[in-house]
Amino acid sequence: MTAEVRSVIRRLAGKIINDYRAPAPSHSEELFRSLEAARKDGSSGGEWAGLAGEIIAALRQHGASQFLRLPPIMRTVHPPMRSLGRRVWAYLERSECFSSEIQNALTESPVGQPLLSPHYPLTSPLLMQHGYHLVRLLESTDFDLSRIQLVFEFGGGYGSFFRLLRNLGYRNRHLICDLPAMCALQRFYLRNVFPTGAQGEAPTNLEWLSDGAAGASAEQITRPALFVATWSLSEVPPSVRDEIAPILPRFDYILCAYQRSFGEYDNVGYFTSLEQSLPQFKWHHAECSVYRKNFYLIGRRVAVERASG
Repeated sequence: MTAEVRSVIRRLAGKIINDYRAPAPSHSEELFRSLEAARKDGSSGGEWAGLAGEIIAALRQHGASQFLRLPPIMRTVHPPMRSLGRRVWAYLERSECFSSEIQNALTESPVGQPLLSPHYPLTSPLLMQHGYHLVRLLESTDFDLSRIQLVFEFGGGYGSFFRLLRNLGYRNRHLICDLPAMCALQRFYLRNVFPTGAQGEAPTNLEWLSDGAAGASAEQITRPALFVATWSLSEVPPSVRDEIAPILPRFDYILCAYQRSFGEYDNVGYFTSLEQSLPQFKWHHAECSVYRKNFYLIGRRVAVERASG
């Protein structure tokens, strides 16, 4: 079978498995109000205020049942990743760290009508990618989710990584630092996937910081703690990076993914400098074989390594 024929078969399979009806989500009007407030909030910045406006317009026109397939969402936090899905899944299947528990945790929710992967139709390309991040962390460190007291996520997308960890049984504090528009989208998604209480609120272990990382005081970071920034830290200006760098020594594990450059910024130089500024961590810093011209910077506090030995 030629590569062209295989490509046609994958496209047809993708079309078939993605032709399904999603349930109507709750709390849509609250989402609209929150996004409208975020759009008017100048602190979100022109680009993200514009994105909030696009999301509102798309939701008003098409409704929230298929929000993960709306163009402004697929351009940013739920990309189809058609060319990468096969490589990601092949890597996961080969990894000794890809347990049956992780595979089960990759089962998608129909909320928002996510795109499903033709390589493993129970999951989406984005959720599969988050499983890949977790496996890379496990391969590079002695990370044990059951010991973690805090996950600090810088840039939370629409809440998918939180969903993966919760599927794996994580119930301790999870703090997402993001822009107001994205916090609103995360709250909407997660209270539909994991409704809590009579009003169907988001899970109680989830907290948000929408006023910048400076709001994360030392008292908020309970250890052992994991810091996660998959491409988010590499897509913000130096002023925001300067807010993040001072809090990193408070963590026990650091998981960053980044692209070689972003606009005029040399990300390889920045993350190399960041690595050198934190000698108390043992680092794995290398180009990613699956995402070419993208890199992982994964760190483990040396004290944690000694304690585990």
